[in-house]
Amino acid sequence: MAFGSVQRPSPGLHAAYTCHRPFYRIIVRYFWNGICRLPLNKPHLSAMRISTLSRLLLVAALPAVFAASCVSPKVHAELQSSYDQMVAENEALKVRSDKAVTDLVECEAKRARLDEAFSSLQRDTTQQGSQYRKLLRSYKDLEANYDYALKNNNSLAAANLRENKAMLEQMEKIAQRLASKEDSLKREQDRLIAVEKALKAREVRVNELESLLARKDSTAAYFRQRIADALLGFENRGLTVSMRNGQVYVSLDNRLMFASGSWDVQTDGATALGQLAKVLAENKDLKIAVEGHTDDDAYYGKTSVKDNWDLSVMRATSVVKILVSKGIEPQRVQAAGRGEFMPIAANDTPENKARNRRTEIIITPNLDELVNLVGN
Repeated sequence: MAFGSVQRPSPGLHAAYTCHRPFYRIIVRYFWNGICRLPLNKPHLSAMRISTLSRLLLVAALPAVFAASCVSPKVHAELQSSYDQMVAENEALKVRSDKAVTDLVECEAKRARLDEAFSSLQRDTTQQGSQYRKLLRSYKDLEANYDYALKNNNSLAAANLRENKAMLEQMEKIAQRLASKEDSLKREQDRLIAVEKALKAREVRVNELESLLARKDSTAAYFRQRIADALLGFENRGLTVSMRNGQVYVSLDNRLMFASGSWDVQTDGATALGQLAKVLAENKDLKIAVEGHTDDDAYYGKTSVKDNWDLSVMRATSVVKILVSKGIEPQRVQAAGRGEFMPIAANDTPENKARNRRTEIIITPNLDELVNLVGN
């Protein structure tokens, strides 16, 4: 419909939307920030048991529960608190992941030091063994001398006896030191074996994570090509398909989708959405987020749609409804309005403003397996 000619909704719908508008903004912001900030490149979080994505999906479903009544300030505050807590947990995960990488480097350095200590202990043990055998030979020589002296001179025999006793005490001390060093060497060997096992276990987890990340990127690239092929006829009419951070982005200019000031999808836009829905309906593991964007020109509505933010939400919702009508399960889709706050170009020329007036459909492969690996 044209700007200025929007039909006014019923008073009941107006009241419900006005009541829930802050609530919807919090939920959308909470869910989107949670999804976008998942730590997908941190492999060493073995102590964590966090199902972050499940929590975010639960929070995303809350608007359906509270759609029929106003949200009290207490519930609003609790949701905000939950959002802040999830953001803090996500930051903590990033810190712990970085620490795990640092610990791995330190373990490698420690292993090198232990190897050097092990070699040193081996050399020391060899030297002590040689000294022990030498002393043993000396002891036997002394015994022979003792027998000789005992036969020939009692005085000399007594002196030799004292000397031999001192030598025996020295040998006992050396033997005790050797035994102690052997025990120490055994403990160091056991420690080194434990470190090697831990390093191998971490290496296995790193390889698994790298494999999952590569598979995710490969899956995203495959669907990007599938979607680009399905929408081939629209690429020169304001539609682009790209891949960023393992996600597929389908961007549709407003000249293809909406008239100025309207949130009714035009015929060409609906056709493009129908082609896209065919691909999405065949792959039920894909998650879909629809974001509406505007330029910074002020919008003054005469209904409950008051500004660019409201308008972007209505446009995203219109796109979601078409996708659902084409067979996409509602649980897989979410709508978000970004208003003028996420431009892709400066709003300084008519051409750049036109680029900013767009609808983005963000398609994400299933990350459950990756999240479970990091969480475990």
